[in-house]
Amino acid sequence: MASLSWQLAQRYRKSRNSNAFIRFIAASSTLGIGLGVAILILALSVMNGFEQALRTQLLAVIPHIELHAVDQPIQRWQDKLPLLAAQPGVEAGAPYIKTNTLLRSGAKVKAASLRGIELEQEQRVSELKRFVKAGSLQTLDAQHIVLGQGVAAELGVVVGDEVQLMLPQLSRDGQLASHKHVSLTVSAIIGMGGQMDYQQSWVQLDALAGWLSYPQGTVQGLAFKVQDVFAAPRLARQLGSQLKDYVYIRDWVISQGHLYNDIQMVRSILYLVLVLVLAVACFNIVATLVMAVREKQSDIAILLTMGMPRRAVVKAFMWLGWLNGLVGTLVGAAAGLLLAWQIEALFRAVTALTGFQLLDPSIYFVDYVPSQIEPAQVLLTVGVALVLSLLATLYPAFQASKVQPAVVLGRS
Repeated sequence: MASLSWQLAQRYRKSRNSNAFIRFIAASSTLGIGLGVAILILALSVMNGFEQALRTQLLAVIPHIELHAVDQPIQRWQDKLPLLAAQPGVEAGAPYIKTNTLLRSGAKVKAASLRGIELEQEQRVSELKRFVKAGSLQTLDAQHIVLGQGVAAELGVVVGDEVQLMLPQLSRDGQLASHKHVSLTVSAIIGMGGQMDYQQSWVQLDALAGWLSYPQGTVQGLAFKVQDVFAAPRLARQLGSQLKDYVYIRDWVISQGHLYNDIQMVRSILYLVLVLVLAVACFNIVATLVMAVREKQSDIAILLTMGMPRRAVVKAFMWLGWLNGLVGTLVGAAAGLLLAWQIEALFRAVTALTGFQLLDPSIYFVDYVPSQIEPAQVLLTVGVALVLSLLATLYPAFQASKVQPAVVLGRS
């Protein structure tokens, strides 16, 4: 009977004698399910890509945790940093001093954030070296500066050019007293994408400490890299409680967490909306089967009088409807995987062809559409589509099994 149900479903599905409108609705349901599955796989893969880019690009450069001095600099940091960096879950730590500055090259002036770093220790907490577009970080000393790519572009400078810094000089009560001019040579240009390229510059830690009149052996803050980025808030509180200095406790969730939250929110909304699209497409299966049952009432009545069990009729129409969902799901999954695999190349091709930059690199931390396919999400999407397709067949299939042969054959 199982084989008979399958054969009957296949015969009805391939029949060209059925109503053209029924065939159109059936094709629409298959197309709708396939389109929903493809878009859902593509959308989830793109969201995964943005999340991965956030981790590998933005979080590779910005510190996961910062302990920033409130009023007085952190003293004896050489003794404190190794103890804090040895805490479980912390990979490394580095000192820093940061301030705002004006950069000038000729008649061009650019406001930027200036960060003083100790290069050897900074490379343990960030991957600046990976994003060097020109020059070398190894030449960073008291006479050199490293610029973000956007800052260098706005100033019109390249490696080897000279820029002037204007640094604020504060009085004892924290008021702006004067400013200091320093001439430096560009030793490297960093390009990581996003607003940081247009805001950030780096100099040697000791040099910046001297320009800002920091006491010997003091820094403004300590930066840390952690093993699990999502444990950063908890570890930040632990490190802050162990440090006796009066500091602000900051982590990447505070500074950049809105990007991660936006990605998760968009992912959730997309999944909900596209699952509803799949559900609407599955309603077409209901309509198709209801009309098919009415059209095939005479066939059903004859089969029942010949001894075919009603459960076999149920299975036949469940197969008939579910095959539409199965074909749509498999074709949609294949199309979605292909698009997710090639979306970055397609995006770059469209951008090159039209000249329109959809993701402005001065705003977003990537200027392309990243994609990362997660097998578990693909299987979940396919599973949801197949389950919805199967559920859509239940009502019409049971209605088919309730056909009364005497009534139907008596009318005919």
